[in-house]
Amino acid sequence: MRTRGGKSDGGDYSRVRPPTQSNRRAAVEKRRKRNEERQAPQDEQPQDEQPQQNLMFDAEQDEQPHDEQPQHDHEFYDEYDQQQQHFDDEHGQQHQPDEPMFPGGPYDLSVLTDYEHHIAINVWNGQERRALKVVSNGKKQDKFIDIRYHLPAQIDHWINISGLRPLRRCSLHMIDGNMISAFAERWHAETSSFHLPFGEMTITLDDVRGLLSIPCTGEFFTPPANVNEDLAIAAAVELLGVTYDEAVTETRTNRGASYSFEWLKEVFYKKLHEGRYDCAARAYLLHLVGCTILADKSFTLVSAKYLFLFQDLDSCGKWAWGPAALVVLYDYLRDSTLPATKQIGGYLSLFQTWIYEHFPDICKRGIGFLKFPG
Repeated sequence: MRTRGGKSDGGDYSRVRPPTQSNRRAAVEKRRKRNEERQAPQDEQPQDEQPQQNLMFDAEQDEQPHDEQPQHDHEFYDEYDQQQQHFDDEHGQQHQPDEPMFPGGPYDLSVLTDYEHHIAINVWNGQERRALKVVSNGKKQDKFIDIRYHLPAQIDHWINISGLRPLRRCSLHMIDGNMISAFAERWHAETSSFHLPFGEMTITLDDVRGLLSIPCTGEFFTPPANVNEDLAIAAAVELLGVTYDEAVTETRTNRGASYSFEWLKEVFYKKLHEGRYDCAARAYLLHLVGCTILADKSFTLVSAKYLFLFQDLDSCGKWAWGPAALVVLYDYLRDSTLPATKQIGGYLSLFQTWIYEHFPDICKRGIGFLKFPG
């Protein structure tokens, strides 16, 4: 968890307020005291130790007419205050308006540059949006294969190498759409954080490591450019061991370069029966990440570009899975701040457990509420 700008008095911290006249007077008074402190050591020196130039200066002062009075410090600072007030009257209004451009929003838009498109404006104006559509894929994972089922040793070995084994038990069976929506409306992509009444918070790699127990260090995955249906067909034939006709039928059914969860389940059991454990392992791992850290808003499909993550099963543990989960979730959180968005993707089990971890008072602690597979 990362927090920033936290306060304890429960005030409103969404606005940057302009400095007041009392602030300026306090600054002037502080400078005056500092000047007096600097002058004090010189005044305390004995008369016979005064530098010659000071004696000459004193003599010149004695020769001045008595009707001329030296300017006092308080007169100088009064002039400074008048000049500063005159400057503020001329320039302060245009740079520090009394009211923000968006009521209830920030005064300064140099950071929140996309605030005019944020759902917060609609909420402030009373245009509430319905709760976002959310789906948990925990039950899909249960139906794919019972985690108590003993997989062949070779497949089990590849699952261990990948570092994804903990994901078999991490998905919730139920997601609270209202709670997810409430937090999503407070997300700001410019700062990659939730703006809350007490400050800012965000989901960090430390949270991912603690909640999911998946690797957060390693190489970043760059999928092939322009993964279209033809490339998805070729990848399925080569890496999943299906026929060309089967791959064509699947991609055309999905109208794009993606595979359905049900189809991957069929491929898994078919290749398991044929003894082609490498193809079965790829189908299983692709289904696993498609249901969890790389989930999209379709809730039933996984992009074909992720199949290349498992092209070499012996080295698939090199990928940084934690950052990948955050990148996908951050992208869908950004999309959720647009007023027209109706559903949210990403690993919502991670999102919800993060909320429960850091806001335990809103967690329903009833027995059986948090249902994990297995």
